Amino acid sequence: MRHLVMLSMVALCGAGAAGAQASPQPSSDVAAIRRLDSLWAQMYARHDTIVARSLYAEDLVFTSANGNQKDREQELADVRPQPGLVMDYFRTTPTQVRVHEGAAVVTGIAEWRFTWNGQTREVKRGYTITYSRDGSLGWRILAVHMGTPR
Repeated sequence: MRHLVMLSMVALCGAGAAGAQASPQPSSDVAAIRRLDSLWAQMYARHDTIVARSLYAEDLVFTSANGNQKDREQELADVRPQPGLVMDYFRTTPTQVRVHEGAAVVTGIAEWRFTWNGQTREVKRGYTITYSRDGSLGWRILAVHMGTPR
C-alpha cells in the first residue's frame, strides 16, 4: 500500500510538471523589460537618482561581484555623481529576457568605463536582474546580481 501511495504521488507530480510548461511570453512585456534594462544602464551613465528611485524597489537587494550586498540607499549612493568620477559609458547587452506572471528575469553583460581621480578603468560583468510587475514604470527591480569580472 505504501508503494502504491508513493507511485501515485510521483505520477501526480509528473503530470503537474508536464502541464506547467512555460506559456508564450507576450512580446510587449519582453520589449518593456528590454527598455527598462537600457534605462537601468543609462541611469548609471547619467547619475540619474530620480530614475533609480523609480526603478529600484524599496527592498532592493544588490549583490556585487565580490559578494557584498547593498540595499537601495547604498546602491543609490553609487548612482549619484561623486567628486573625481567621470562616467564615459555604462551599457548592457541583455542576452535573455524571461517573463513570468508578475515577474521577469534578465541576464546579460554590463560594460562600463569611468575615470576616477584621473585613472581610467573599464569593467565588464555578467548580471542577472529580477523584476516584479509594479511601480510607476510598470516594473520594478527587486534584485541585481553582478557576476565576476570577465
